Amino acid sequence: MNRGNARIRRPVAVVIALLALVLTTWVRASQTPTTTPQPPIDLSDPVNIEAGRQMFNVTCTHYCHGKDAQGGGMRGPSLRNGGFDNWYLYGRISGGRPPMPAFASIYTPEQIWKIIAYIQSLRD
Repeated sequence: MNRGNARIRRPVAVVIALLALVLTTWVRASQTPTTTPQPPIDLSDPVNIEAGRQMFNVTCTHYCHGKDAQGGGMRGPSLRNGGFDNWYLYGRISGGRPPMPAFASIYTPEQIWKIIAYIQSLRD
């Protein structure tokens, strides 16, 4: 009888352990905030925008996005008038994606956020 009980107890214990794991994961996931985190700098601060403009003009205008980020037949698209999510821009600028190079080895995270501040400030 002990062998029969052991055969039943093991699978039951495994099922209980798996249910506990699934339940714990589900509870943690439901407690995760659903709001997008805010950028670490003020993107509307004129000082950040100007610093971003200067860096953008050094690395992004000549071959890719053109003067004032207008695109205009250059390799990269126009970046004017918003429409880009801040975190998308951060990932794209820092990590790159062909044909765009990654800039994480050139700029610090704070500098990348300043470039984003400049891009988000551009309006026609």
